[in-house]
Amino acid sequence: MRNATPRRKFLTGLGALGLAGLAPAAWAQSGWPNRPIRFITQAAAGDPVELRLREFAQGLTPLLNGAPTVIDNKPGAGGVLAHQALLGAPADGYTFMLANAAMTIFPSIYRKLPYSPARDFVPVAFSGLSPIGLAIPASRPEKTLAEWVAWASKQKGKLNFASPGNGSVSHVYGFQVNEDFDIGATHVPYKGVSPALMDMVAGQVHFTMLDTFSLRPLLTKGDLRLLAVTGERRSKFLPNVPTFAELGHKGYERMGWTGYYAKAGTPAPILEQMAAAINKLNATPEWTEKRDQVWSDWRPFTTAEIADRVKSETETYARLIARIGFYAD
Repeated sequence: MRNATPRRKFLTGLGALGLAGLAPAAWAQSGWPNRPIRFITQAAAGDPVELRLREFAQGLTPLLNGAPTVIDNKPGAGGVLAHQALLGAPADGYTFMLANAAMTIFPSIYRKLPYSPARDFVPVAFSGLSPIGLAIPASRPEKTLAEWVAWASKQKGKLNFASPGNGSVSHVYGFQVNEDFDIGATHVPYKGVSPALMDMVAGQVHFTMLDTFSLRPLLTKGDLRLLAVTGERRSKFLPNVPTFAELGHKGYERMGWTGYYAKAGTPAPILEQMAAAINKLNATPEWTEKRDQVWSDWRPFTTAEIADRVKSETETYARLIARIGFYAD
């Protein structure tokens, strides 16, 4: 909260300065953009996602007439606060949001959600994609999914699984594994990824379903073991880990993703310009290498492809959440 006021003052100050002194000659031309562009994120200041967004947004400046970018952190409520911030902004092309797959869950777990992600927001460009992996402590002797399921199904009622919070992608996928393999494990929600993973390494938690971006540090250290990943094909970063699909288990196609969104009603030419800038920067060797370092995949999805993915996942998660019976309101 202490940073909120300075951030607002900074934004106000930028607006007051207008084009004088801040902008290059291109700003003197009419059209978009001719003032700072705000990127909203649900990540807290200093989080890995926030730091990467900040770096990426700075890289966009040369592609956007030299317009400065401002990161607006709206952590809390699983991302709802960030969504509401975008909802309250003008649809003028000067506010965007970095969203994630939780957007496809909110319409189901929040029965009184004051907005509709499908109606009130429009996709701009894809940012990154990571499979969700079934991880267990490396201290366990099981090396394959079949071996682990054979053991876990005999421990009915004795095991637990971790997630970074109720209603998260990790929670819903963990429930699906629990149900599909008849494990009878108890869900343990944590306030974030780090404490959940630390308890897993310590053996206090038996499994989790989490994106490989978050699992990567402990996987590379050898503290965790992946038994299977979601998606239609094996991850190029984990060529020895099979997908659930190739092991004969359906319904595990959904992955973790991030993407840029704008408020519905934003002029189409602006959305096209922003999408082109984001895709151009993402395609550079520099950002290809940066993504590879954190096991994040990317390709330039069209806005229609993003919308179709979100629609399909929203419908799938709705069915799963109805089975869980968990609601956040």
